[in-house]
Amino acid sequence: MFVHIIMPYKTRKVRGKNCYRVSNKNTHRVYSKCASAANARRQLRLLRAIENNKNFVPNSMLMRKTRKTRRNK
Repeated sequence: MFVHIIMPYKTRKVRGKNCYRVSNKNTHRVYSKCASAANARRQLRLLRAIENNKNFVPNSMLMRKTRKTRRNK
């Protein structure tokens, strides 16, 4: 029987600032210390995507490889 364990990530508002912290509920590892609400949600989506698909490559990584510069035209 295969049991899929989802890593529980959470966001918490940083006291006294207009930003959010992204961390793991179990290990308390902090992935982002002061991110905007939108960026914190994006980071949660990214962490879950990486966890569920080991071959996941973000679009930004693909864009870096294909970006044209003066040297590689």
